[in-house]
Amino acid sequence: MRTSALLVFVVLACRAPAQPTPPRPPAPEPAAPQETNTYVSDTKPDAAPAEASKIETDAAEAQRVAATAGIEASVADLAAARALADAAADGALGAGLERLAAPAVIRSWPAKTPTLVFVYYPLTAVKTGIGAFRVGAPIEVTVDLVAGTTAHKKLKSSQVLTTVTISRDSATVRQNLDLAEKTLVEVLLQRRAVERSLVLLDGYREWFNAHLDVMTDLLKRMPDGVGWLRKPRVE
Repeated sequence: MRTSALLVFVVLACRAPAQPTPPRPPAPEPAAPQETNTYVSDTKPDAAPAEASKIETDAAEAQRVAATAGIEASVADLAAARALADAAADGALGAGLERLAAPAVIRSWPAKTPTLVFVYYPLTAVKTGIGAFRVGAPIEVTVDLVAGTTAHKKLKSSQVLTTVTISRDSATVRQNLDLAEKTLVEVLLQRRAVERSLVLLDGYREWFNAHLDVMTDLLKRMPDGVGWLRKPRVE
């Protein structure tokens, strides 16, 4: 009995000590959602077709301008036309004499030929005031822009423009009239469409409003052309 107890004790003593159970690793935390950056174009779906349409429109406009490059003319600008008219007026009235030059106008609209009309009023000073003049019988000078030729004739004295007081126009009126006259030359030579010129031609109306007596005389002499320049429109 004693021997058996001793054997049990020896067996128990020979057993290796029990190893402690390792702790369980903590459960992994759920992964945070990953941020993603997505490029979103601010171009609307129809932007590309619109851009293509603009390019097509520009190309069509360029072709239209090339197709309507205008009439070949010997006198292609206002300054040259005015110089020819002034020279003809000098020959008819005498160089260096006082005169009133009306703006470049047209005899009728639609114009039958690309021709500008210039009217020159000879002036004689009177004693009623500074800048006051008596108006004589005017001359009309026509400038054919294509041929580069001029012609002139004497007109009857005006019934409405017998005296005039000369004063300097404002810078705005002068500038707008110059632009309107240049535009008229381009329209006559078919280098600018009428519908694209109405605003630019408004300089005539401004000048006429500042010189009602001259406008009235011109309107009586050339009602179709001057009337259209007062109120240009597409016909």
